[in-house]
Parts: sequence; structure tokens; C-alpha cells
Amino acid sequence: MKIDANTFDPRRYFRGANFFQLRRGNHRELAVTNLLAALTGIIAGYAALGFRGMISFFQNLFLLHSVSFAEVSPLDHVRGLWIILFPAVGLTLSYYTCKWFAPEAEGHGVPEVIEAVMAKGGRMKKRVVIVKALASSLTIGSGGSVGQEGPVVQIGSAAGSAFGQLFQVRTKLLKILVGCGATGAIAATFNTPIAGVIFAVELILFEFKFRSFVPLVIASVFATMITRIYLGEHVAFDVPTYSIDNPVELLFYIGLGFGAGAIAVFFIKTLYGIEDTMRAIKTPFFIKSIGAGLIVGLVGYRFPDIFGSGYDAISSALNQGMTLPLLLTLLILKIFMTSFTLAGGGSGGVFAPSLFLGAMFGGVFGEVLKEFFPDFAINSGAYALVGMAAFFAGASRATFTSIVILFEMTSDYSIILPLMLACVVSSETAWLLSRHSIYSLKLARRGLNMITDMGVNVIEKTMVGDIMTEDPLAAKEDISLEAAHERFSKYHHKIFPVINDKGVLLGSFTRHELETAYQKNIKDAATVALSEIVNPVANVAFPKESVQDALNRIQPGRSTRIFVVKPDSKKLIGVVSPSDFVRMMTKAEGSDE
Repeated sequence: MKIDANTFDPRRYFRGANFFQLRRGNHRELAVTNLLAALTGIIAGYAALGFRGMISFFQNLFLLHSVSFAEVSPLDHVRGLWIILFPAVGLTLSYYTCKWFAPEAEGHGVPEVIEAVMAKGGRMKKRVVIVKALASSLTIGSGGSVGQEGPVVQIGSAAGSAFGQLFQVRTKLLKILVGCGATGAIAATFNTPIAGVIFAVELILFEFKFRSFVPLVIASVFATMITRIYLGEHVAFDVPTYSIDNPVELLFYIGLGFGAGAIAVFFIKTLYGIEDTMRAIKTPFFIKSIGAGLIVGLVGYRFPDIFGSGYDAISSALNQGMTLPLLLTLLILKIFMTSFTLAGGGSGGVFAPSLFLGAMFGGVFGEVLKEFFPDFAINSGAYALVGMAAFFAGASRATFTSIVILFEMTSDYSIILPLMLACVVSSETAWLLSRHSIYSLKLARRGLNMITDMGVNVIEKTMVGDIMTEDPLAAKEDISLEAAHERFSKYHHKIFPVINDKGVLLGSFTRHELETAYQKNIKDAATVALSEIVNPVANVAFPKESVQDALNRIQPGRSTRIFVVKPDSKKLIGVVSPSDFVRMMTKAEGSDE
């Protein structure tokens, strides 16, 4: 086959060769999946490096008034009064960048990726890569109190989605590529290849299967390899040697877990509470951005540790370089400054703030223990270290990820026992206090039920809109019995919806009701309105709610058909029948989508 290099279209060539549309379990499909995973990992690795460079660029621009991609420490350059103004500028620019070009790039990133997998078949807009990188760089570079991890996850996932859409891969494979992008982003950012895989399994894909696990591993390896080529092998934090001399000390870590879980829930409620308050204020949003930015700038001028990710402050807490009052002050301030940054239109992640808050709380906990238990060789840095993972476990409910990522970030195996114990206690405490994590609450507000159990039944994970039949057969309210009988008697459906001229669902009638009414009024059927036999609809659902929620509302003895309407207008957009449930379960067993 001769290929003209001037007219060669790889997408059409591969589609024509049936390269991607392959049967499940086919060896070629596995090879293609793994190849795409490797390429996605490479893209995610370079995306992480590029995003890191963009943050440095804006930090140099705002802090040093210079054009450079060299990394700087914000703590060394925040003594001038002018620093108070920069977060306001950054938040305002970030907000309008997202609003004008990609609204889905707002916020902290991970919930948007989860939503893409849950409700959009893995499809993310290509422009999210650029817009998210620019908006988050502006926020963090100007001093916004957020982290770079969430944005990198969204950037990497959007890149994976764009790559999959370029070659028009199947929906299942597209979702896996989104997970590969998230895996590569976490692995490349923290130099944590194992945690990157666990992160995608636990928070993005919610499944632990061979067909997805292998591509995730491949993406993680290639993404980590890219960053190690340029940055070398390093750990995120240098920690002192630590060991448990007295087993009783494990009880202290249980207390640390309880406290971390409770404060994590407080952080979640504060974050969304301030966001709600800001949105309720009746004023142009740019004024809110400026106001929130000035608050962050004023606090940051006095306590510069709250700017950005705060990794310098974390390192100081880990090495017992902070006093108890300072640790407590930074703990309180960071909760509110992160909340104001995001509520003011900033774009950035909550992963790094969670680590920061956990380190500060752990440090406070350890320092207090020193005062009350002087006979124990208390190392407050060790409590700060475990507190980082415990806090994130409570905030995200991703317990396994929290344990693994802290272990890989520090390469300190001696801390593993208290680390595991505190993370589990924190996560359970948070569950008792709030059913939603920092990610699932945002999705719940959009009508999506985020399931965090990987063993969950497929009907709890599937959205109604994913299985419904669109544009269902429906009757207009103003037609006669005769017209309805002529049109609908030839169909074998048991129930039919009734709509008005605008498509709004008004009710329904059964095939039996139509036939009975027609025979009863056969002489006057042309003048009797169909509305005479229309009944209220019992089973109504929205496209973005789970199939499980819709099934729970089916009344005993009523039809199993579910009519799907738009939440705002109640316009009929689809119907779910028993055959749709059968197809859903068949796909869950692994058939092609």
C-alpha cells in the first residue's frame, strides 16, 4: 500500500485498517491500549513539567518583575507592600480566563475529571489543557493559596481524552486514557509512580481490573521517566529518621487520626460555605475576585507561608522548625485563604493545601503531646508527616492513595504503621461526620452521585442519561382517541408518554387503556380527546442521576419504563426500558461499547 505523505491522514488510515475497533480481549487491542497509555503518560509527564515552568514564569513576573522560567522561592520575595495587590490581579485574570474560554477549567480540577468519566464518557474539551494551565499558573504565580496537583491532573486527563478522541477510540478505552492522564500527572508531579496508579484507581476510574490497571501502570512509568530525565530522582520532602520506641505511642496516632478527620470536614464545609457566601453577594464577580485576592494578599504579607502550595512551610514543620503558635496560626489561616482563593475565582488544587493543613495540625498535635507527655521521646515532625496523609485521607476519602503517596514522597518505611492507622481512623471519622468528600460534594451539587466503592454495583455507577433511548415515541396532548389509536396501536410498547407543544411531559397512557377507551367510544373516537385517558407519570428521572436512584422510585405494580426529562424545563428527552437495563448489564460484563 502506497501512502502519500502530503495527504496522509493517520486517523482515517487507522480507522480504515480497523486498527482501534477491535474485539474485547483481542491481543491487538491490548497492544494498542498499552501504546496509547504510554503516549498519554509521556504527554502527562511533559504537561507536568510545562505547567511547573508556567508557574515559575508568573512567579518571576509578579515577584521579581522579570521574564524567566527559573524556579524561585516565594518566601524570599514577598516583603514589599506591593505583594498585597498581586493575588487580586491573579484571581481576576484567572476567573475571566476560565469564564471566556473554558468554564469547566474553574475550581480545583479533580471533580471535573471525575465528572467527565462518570457522565461524559471520558470526553473533555481539548482547550481545557491550555486554559487550565494558564488560569492555574496565574492563580498560583500571583500568590493564590492553592496547589498545582489538581490542575495537573485535569491537564493530564484532558490531554489523554484529547488523544483518545483524536483516534476516535471506544468509550471504555477513552475513560481509561483519562485515568492514564491523571495517573501520569500525579506520578510526574510527586515522583510517585505507585501512588499515581492508586490515585486513578481510587478516585477516577473506581475499578481495579486488568484491562485498566495495566495501562495505568504503563502511563505512570513513562510519565515518571520523563520527569526523572529532567529533574532527577528525588523525594518531595526530606524527613528526619524516625522510629516508634514505645508501642503506646500508636494510641497517640489514633488521636491524630480522629483530629485530622474532624478538621478535614471543617475544611470542606468552610471551603464550600465561603464559596456559597461569595456567590450570594449581589455584585459583579470581578469585585469579589479583587476582594478575595486582597484578603489573601494582606494575610500573606504577614504570613507568606500561606502563599501557593506552601512546601517550604511543610518542610519546616517536618523538621520541627516552627513554634506551636505559628503552627496553629498557619493551620487556621490556610483553611480560610484556600477557601477565599477558590471562591474568588482562582484555579488551583486542594491536594497541596490538604498536605499543608495536615502537616500544621500534626505539628500542633505533636507539640502538645510534648507538653503533656514529657517522658515520651515525641518527635513533632513525625506527627506532622503522618498528619499530611491523614488529613488528605479525611478530605478525599482516598485512604489507600494517602498511605502510598506519603510513603513514596518520603521513602521512609519506618513511619508506615502509624501512617496506615492514622489514615484509616481519619477517613472513618470523616465519613461519620459527613457523607461527602471534598470532591464528591462539588459533584453532588451538580446532581452527580460520586461512588467511592470500587466494588459497587454497576447500576450505582451508571447515569440514566448513559442508557436512555433518546427522542422516544410520544403523543401530543391535543390529538383524538382515533388519531392516537391509528398511530400507536401498531407499536408494541406497553406505555406511551404525552407531551405538549413544547415537549414538556404531561402524563402517560398504557396500550390497554388506549384500546379500552377506543372500543368504548368507537363511534365518537374522532371527537374524544386523548387527554381523557392520560394519567400522571409515576416513574420520572433526570439524565445525570444514577440508575439505582431511578429504580428506587419505581412503584410496585407500575410500569418499569422510566421517562427522562430535563431538570429545569421537564422536557421529555428519553426513556429507559427493561431492554436498556439488559444492555447496560451486558456492557458491564465487558462487551464493546
